[in-house]
Amino acid sequence: MNLTDNLYNRIYTFIFVLLGLVTLLNCESPSPTEKNYIHVAHTRIFDTVRQVIDPRMEAINYGRFDKVLLGGDLCEETSKRYDILEYLDGIFDLKKESTLWALGNHDNANLDYVAKATGRPHFYTSHQDGITFIVLYTQEKEDWICTITGEQLKLIQNVTDTIQESSHLIVMTHKLIWIKDHPEMKEHQGIKYYDWSCNYAITQNGWHTDIAPLLQKVEKRGVEVIALAGDIGNNVSQFEVHSSDGIDYLASGTNPEKEGIKFLHFVHDLKTRDLTWKFIDVDSFLLKDQSLD
Repeated sequence: MNLTDNLYNRIYTFIFVLLGLVTLLNCESPSPTEKNYIHVAHTRIFDTVRQVIDPRMEAINYGRFDKVLLGGDLCEETSKRYDILEYLDGIFDLKKESTLWALGNHDNANLDYVAKATGRPHFYTSHQDGITFIVLYTQEKEDWICTITGEQLKLIQNVTDTIQESSHLIVMTHKLIWIKDHPEMKEHQGIKYYDWSCNYAITQNGWHTDIAPLLQKVEKRGVEVIALAGDIGNNVSQFEVHSSDGIDYLASGTNPEKEGIKFLHFVHDLKTRDLTWKFIDVDSFLLKDQSLD
């Protein structure tokens, strides 16, 4: 091989390698067809001095989840000081579009602080990956009854009137304002520990008369509806009922003084648009190096 041939071979090799690198750099990684969401709530410890969350819940790597759904009561007095919200931001990334937070009665000492930390109002809607979320604020009070009225009710009406393309509608609340007056929840009626602070007053808070009929119409149009709440944990860590009208009622919450606490894990298949879920034992999850398999 003469010098000219050797030079041409080197040039061809260089061009081949260069084209390969360009192709590799321009190739995008395939989009994931499955996403994982986590719902946690009632993560507070019972301490007004140490404003932190249960260490087991803090140990979870929330960044590995595609959505972080917060059911409220994160700390004992979440917004009493802004540094508490900064601490929570380091865990949950509160301004991230995929972090949604339904405020609880332990979160709302200073709603201006919350708005600054999240970049959002205290109730809102969000549309992500073919799912519409309505995030409600269940601490509005009329005669000490938690109510969803006024602008919040208008928000629900607007969404339920116009929703078309979404596969699911998830209504996030802190309080389980729907729990007692539903026909398939009779076993829970009259049980004291299901009637916590700010009295749910199920027959008076508007869910049964004003909200449920709107959601039932959405179900009939083929959009699956989930009511997702977070004000449990003191007594139970999970709640799940599939009602006769098609609506799924779910809640999860934790307790720093109990074993067997659980979070709610959703798996969203983007191709089939299926959304499935299960309750995950936190201690086992941490022992398995936070494996979702």
